[in-house]
Amino acid sequence: MLTVTFTMLGDVVLARAINRYADVVKDFRPVWKQVKADFVRIETEQFDSQGGRSGAAWAPLSLNYAAWKAKYFPGQTTLKLTGLMFSQMTSGLQTTSLPMKLVMGPTVNYAGIHQQGSPATRLPARKLVALTEDDKMGWMKMIHNYVYDKAKEAHLT
Repeated sequence: MLTVTFTMLGDVVLARAINRYADVVKDFRPVWKQVKADFVRIETEQFDSQGGRSGAAWAPLSLNYAAWKAKYFPGQTTLKLTGLMFSQMTSGLQTTSLPMKLVMGPTVNYAGIHQQGSPATRLPARKLVALTEDDKMGWMKMIHNYVYDKAKEAHLT
């Protein structure tokens, strides 16, 4: 049995088991490309909707910070001050793709602080990564289809 686990910014966002034929697959890198592409789509939608895509819109900015941001960064939405974090979570996502492991994440350390929130600084959690059940099922379907195709190639089905 194979357990597929995705951890993003300190949160386990998916943990599911694959029982059938999983031991046939020794290299998941082709399907990791599909998962990464879908993750970039999801993150783009998450930022564009300011968290609303997942059903939990991000907390509004404090009045003082919103006024400062409007003055110095007019038109920039929540979590898009300079665009660096958005870029790091989408087109600039750091990725290490190994046969049995996919590691993706931003290089900016403050992404995790926004994900978790910080009571010490009164920063509310704003989930950069908030997968829906459909997202999780979609990734598992990609992985299951890949495993099934490999089993067919090995004449196990």
